[in-house]
Amino acid sequence: MTAADGWTIAEAVAEFAEAGMPVDEARFRIAVTRMARLQRTGETRQPPGSKGGRGQALYEIWQLQQLHKDVAKWCPAGDGGDLPSRLPSP
Repeated sequence: MTAADGWTIAEAVAEFAEAGMPVDEARFRIAVTRMARLQRTGETRQPPGSKGGRGQALYEIWQLQQLHKDVAKWCPAGDGGDLPSRLPSP
């Protein structure tokens, strides 16, 4: 897999942290999958000999970067202990 394929959410969070702009992975995952509902561009391949299942979702890098810019102040890096178990109803 290359960066041209996209980033997983975990890769994006690691890249943002390395650039000095960390975010909480759980909150960012919610922003990607439930708020912005970004479309997957693919998925990572499972290593040979694995028991199967789906790989991690890949998203376009520019979309993850734009979303990070828009939501970073609402999902600062932390332990995630104060996250609700469910999102509130609209």
